[in-house]
Amino acid sequence: MTTPPTWPHTPVVRPKDRKQRIESAATQAFALRGYHQVSMSDVAASVGISAPALYRHFANKYDLFKHTAFGIVDAVETATDDAAESAAVTSAPPAEQSAALIGATLESLIKCRGPGEIIRWESRYLEPADRASVDQRLAKVYGRFSTVLKELRPNLRSEDAALQSRAAFAVLASVSMHRTSISSAAADYLRAAAQRAFDAELPEVESYVAPAATGIPSTAKREQIVARSIELFFARGYNLVSIEEIGGAVGITASGVYRHFESKSGILAAACSRAAEYLGQVTREVFAAVDSHEDALDGLIDAYVEAQLAHHRLLQVYIAESTNLGDDERERLIALQRDHVEEWAGLLRAVKPQFSASEARCVAHAGFHVVDSLGRVLAWQDTPSNRTRVAHMLRAVLDV
Repeated sequence: MTTPPTWPHTPVVRPKDRKQRIESAATQAFALRGYHQVSMSDVAASVGISAPALYRHFANKYDLFKHTAFGIVDAVETATDDAAESAAVTSAPPAEQSAALIGATLESLIKCRGPGEIIRWESRYLEPADRASVDQRLAKVYGRFSTVLKELRPNLRSEDAALQSRAAFAVLASVSMHRTSISSAAADYLRAAAQRAFDAELPEVESYVAPAATGIPSTAKREQIVARSIELFFARGYNLVSIEEIGGAVGITASGVYRHFESKSGILAAACSRAAEYLGQVTREVFAAVDSHEDALDGLIDAYVEAQLAHHRLLQVYIAESTNLGDDERERLIALQRDHVEEWAGLLRAVKPQFSASEARCVAHAGFHVVDSLGRVLAWQDTPSNRTRVAHMLRAVLDV
């Protein structure tokens, strides 16, 4: 009997950049859908490999998630370090240091844009030691901005420097919070906006004594469930809060919660719908009270800052947790969020006709991120002085 010929075995050649492809795919997935909504199989499928092949590179989903979070911080940290070292070597004057730091940071963020949502929201799911490492490294980046600002304006009050350096960074970091294309003109505007954040003259902090709290909680259990859930979701994240905890917060059992809502996602949907309706009402009221686009933009700035400080728990949950909704509800709320951006972009184009539609969206997102970042710096303390100072920074960034 004739022996069949044997053919040489052809080894499978794996791409040299497979690990980088995996990290890139995971970064986009975590940014779009959140850590808890992404599986290793999802990432493997997007790269075109099997799940076992994925585990050759990463021990588990958390290991992969940690690598993506650290990779984002690496890029920004390296860019700011390089800018600082270059300035030290050349003994550049403060104005040149400022321009170099702003330019290098923006360039690095544009290169890795999209995954900023991971640091903004999903980093709370890092283990404590890893979260501390990310926070320390981001503090170093913020420190670079503070150092340059102090060189530029050595007599600046410390409380002003804290806000202005974070506002400048927030302008640049905003490119990682959306997917609108960044034209060269938009990039130029963002660099100038960050510099305006450095140059702003903020009103002084005024003393304020908060009035005694008034009002009583609703007696309706459904309303109590939504209100306490918002507090819990804001404090710990939707995925770490159980139905049992929500029930306990309002004095009922888990089965009692289910008499009002079919699921935890249903509670989140009710909270997000409330936030969208609130922002829509605020915008409509501003538009109804003015006679020009300039006045509308001016009024909307104050109203938006007030809304973010006065109702930060509700609005932060609305922005951060929408990835945890069902597909239909998520799409509906994403459409509402887009409409809100378009209102701002339309006003900006009416006031500044030189903007294209995409440029106006980029600028609007920069403004949103400044308010969000400064709210965090101020621990969301809703005082008249904080409202005034944050609104002042937003006007400086938008150049209105």
